[in-house]
Amino acid sequence: MSAYIEFLEGLKETTFPLVKLTKSKNKMTGTATFIFIYPSLFDNYSLHSEHLNGMFLIYENKKIITNDVRIFFKKGKPFLIKAILIFKNSQEWFHFLNFMKSYSKETGLVFSENNSI
Repeated sequence: MSAYIEFLEGLKETTFPLVKLTKSKNKMTGTATFIFIYPSLFDNYSLHSEHLNGMFLIYENKKIITNDVRIFFKKGKPFLIKAILIFKNSQEWFHFLNFMKSYSKETGLVFSENNSI
């Protein structure tokens, strides 16, 4: 079983993201914000040759897609990708949590809860 992230089909992202999760008070909707600092994508990708238009979370022959992806530049060079997933119902949230469980087993990424309000 393999879980990975892609920005371009066939090119797995090897940089680990920072992931911030928020959930609504009713626990039915939420967001996941992914931050990739100097992602490996920039090592193999020319921003002029192809168009980056999404982030794909792939696991168990399933795919979660977001088109809310932004590239940030520093001194004229790309250095950061920010992608946001919005969950509109508990099924989408559950699907995302299954991806994260698989991804964390494969990569060692861990969750730490922020208790500040």
